[in-house]
Amino acid sequence: MFTPDFLKNQRVLFVEDEELAREKLAKLLGKLFKEVVLASNGLEGLEKYEKSKITNEKIDLILSDINMPIMNGLEMLEKIREIDSLVPLIFITARSESDNILKAIDLDVSSYIIKPIDMSLLIRKVTEVCEKTFFEKEILEKQKEHQKYLDALDSVTLVYKMDVDGNISFANKKLLEISKYTLEELKKVNFNQLIHPDVPKQSIETTWEILKKGEIWSGNTKFITKDKETFYLKNSVFKIESHPKDEYITIGFSTTQENLEKREFQKKVMKTIQEFNKKEFSYKKLIIELNDKLKELESLIPNLQIELEEQKAKTLSRQRQLDHYEMQMHNVDEKYLDRLSLKNKEAEECAKTLAMVKQEKNHLLEKNKEFNEEIIATKKELSLLTQTNSEKIKKINDLNDVIKTLEKRLKELTQ
Repeated sequence: MFTPDFLKNQRVLFVEDEELAREKLAKLLGKLFKEVVLASNGLEGLEKYEKSKITNEKIDLILSDINMPIMNGLEMLEKIREIDSLVPLIFITARSESDNILKAIDLDVSSYIIKPIDMSLLIRKVTEVCEKTFFEKEILEKQKEHQKYLDALDSVTLVYKMDVDGNISFANKKLLEISKYTLEELKKVNFNQLIHPDVPKQSIETTWEILKKGEIWSGNTKFITKDKETFYLKNSVFKIESHPKDEYITIGFSTTQENLEKREFQKKVMKTIQEFNKKEFSYKKLIIELNDKLKELESLIPNLQIELEEQKAKTLSRQRQLDHYEMQMHNVDEKYLDRLSLKNKEAEECAKTLAMVKQEKNHLLEKNKEFNEEIIATKKELSLLTQTNSEKIKKINDLNDVIKTLEKRLKELTQ
């Protein structure tokens, strides 16, 4: 039975050229699978897959991007399909890659996921693909097991298959050998014609009544060969449960060769075949359901293709707009560069003028400083002269007073 633990025993090869996306998704896959083998392009992915074949470290599932350097995902898948036609592969692709998706379907890709990746969808897709692979392997193993039983039966037993009308559609080598008919001859001979004329008609009718009820009939039967010789079979007849039409299998031993060991073997084989038929029916039912799911997905492809074509048209339109914008930007850039060159020249001239102004300013500042120093010195000198002048005026005034006094005395003396 398929369980989530089944994934824990699987090895997955993950091929992605974008390092960040590869490392991020690898962490998630590491929680689901036993081992995640990483590759950065299709060539590296192919080499690691080939190495796994040599070392018997089987890769159970491949997850891969399509557009990658060196070797893309489709080229890698083509090479892998030359080595292994069954290994399941899921492509991770962009919406605009409709041609790639159709080519991938031709290469028997198991599924694909559209970017940006929805993690829940990725987990579901991976689980579905692994589940399908699990059941296909189970059926294959059961078929191999069934074939072993058939090979064993073919060597010691007589086996034939017929419908409700007694038309024989299959007979094994042992029955053909004893009856002396070829298979093509038996297909033209009705089962009732193989029964010896001595067998009562009522006995044959009773046998068919038991079989039509779905019950197993066992007993000894007298048959007649192509050469009209008699042979006896200790046989059992049962209905094939999983077959849509009423068909019956007969397994018998020639009574001239039978022994207790063969009888016991017959019982075990019949029981095993019945169990296998029931399981095979359930597996076939499951395969039908899986095929229905696949058809449902395939039915989405036309709509998806239309959507992809529309997206491609939109992308082309946007690309044209982008080319137009780039042309405009190129023209603007040329005009801007011319204006920028002119402005640079003006800026250089302004810088030169500014340098001259700064130089003149510094010169004027120096002059101003000298003038300030001269003004300060002049003020000091003026202050000194003013003080000296005041002293001289005072002396003059004092002398005037002396003169006036002397004149007054002189006048007094002359009188």
